[in-house]
Amino acid sequence: MSGMRINKTISSGEGKTPQKKKIKELKRRSVEKETTVWIGKGGVTDALLGQIRRQLDANELVKVKVHKTSLENSEVSEVADNIARETVSEIVDVRGRTFTIYKEKKTQKTRPKPTRRPATA
Repeated sequence: MSGMRINKTISSGEGKTPQKKKIKELKRRSVEKETTVWIGKGGVTDALLGQIRRQLDANELVKVKVHKTSLENSEVSEVADNIARETVSEIVDVRGRTFTIYKEKKTQKTRPKPTRRPATA
């Protein structure tokens, strides 16, 4: 079951070639990325969702591992769907008890820097 995948990932459905390339790159990055969030026996809490949101804002891609004790009445895919919905992100990949979510970084509008006037002597 370690290679389990679900169909509700970002790659489900048809897409254009640039989108497929992006999906492929995200999945590749997902495999190489270390787990940064662990869901313990307390399950998904507001504090955990806040931490995931902060990590998504900083890194775009967050890998989450679910501890067995927090899966008493649910599946990993249900937990992933819930977190993706709450954080407004997309599921990239689900493997076993680990899943990766993605949220594109917001581009900040930059103000043009004021030009410096040459010093007059």
